[in-house]
Amino acid sequence: MKYLVMFGLLFILSCKSDDDSSGLNTLDIAYEQNFIETSFLEAGETAPPLVNWSGEKVTFSATTLPNTAPDDLFNINMSIDEETGVLSWDRSIPLGKTDIFITASNALESTTVLVTINNTFVEGLFYGGFNDDISDEPNISTTTSDGSLALSKEGTAGLLISSDGDIISIDGTWTIDESLITINFNTNNRVLKGIMNGENDEPAATFIGQWGEGLDQNNNIENLKGAFRFIGEFISE
Repeated sequence: MKYLVMFGLLFILSCKSDDDSSGLNTLDIAYEQNFIETSFLEAGETAPPLVNWSGEKVTFSATTLPNTAPDDLFNINMSIDEETGVLSWDRSIPLGKTDIFITASNALESTTVLVTINNTFVEGLFYGGFNDDISDEPNISTTTSDGSLALSKEGTAGLLISSDGDIISIDGTWTIDESLITINFNTNNRVLKGIMNGENDEPAATFIGQWGEGLDQNNNIENLKGAFRFIGEFISE
């Protein structure tokens, strides 16, 4: 009787193992890279992901929410092929890190993976100028066009301004945090803080923000003087 009970138990476990092996596998997708480095004003795309189809073909969707709420970049400058899972982005993807949540789903199940794109700015030469509008929403269209701004990949900055027929040269340094660029000049404690934007159908980048003198303990401009706008060709490595 003892041997019959053990035989029956082994038979049940064997059947259960067969049932497990005949069931659907868990849906799984994997991209070559989950952290992608790209350069400002450069479009790109991923290779198709490796997919465990789980017995049925899947469709792909993606979103950048909630990280970029209230805007979903997939309505602006990103797309995904619903059949292949290839993720694409155009030249206007913002600077800094963008998290993309990619979902593969079929009639039975779905799974989501995270892919992060890190878009970096290297260096550039820009032309534009300043105004004295210190309102909460300054009129950028009133900025002058009498200056040039050079940002090098070594972190140095150079500003040339035409004033009463003379050319004034100011040197400094620049840093970037995600999409926010801060420039500290050595003369009169001049500080520029702004965002670098790119346009998909234009070869130029626009650097807009506010300028003033000094930074407070929260790294905000202490003595606000006005707004600025510089437009120029992006220089890639």
